[in-house]
Amino acid sequence: MIMSMEDRITELEIQLVHTQRVCEQLNEIVTELSLDAQRREREMKRLADQLKDLKNKATERGGDLEDERPPHY
Repeated sequence: MIMSMEDRITELEIQLVHTQRVCEQLNEIVTELSLDAQRREREMKRLADQLKDLKNKATERGGDLEDERPPHY
C-alpha cells in the first residue's frame, strides 16, 4: 500500500509527538535521579562530618573509637 504524502506527514507528526513525550519522561527521570543523588551526597557529607567530629572528641579524651566498647556491653 502506497501512502499519500499527507498520510506520511501525519504519521511522522504522530511519531514526533510520541518521541517528544518519551524525551520529557526521560528528562523527568534524570532530574529526579539527580536530585536524589544530591540528597545522598549531602547526607554522606553530613555523616562523614559527624564521624570526623566523633573521632576528634575521642582523640581529645585520649581514646580511640575502635577501642571503645559499645554502650550495650
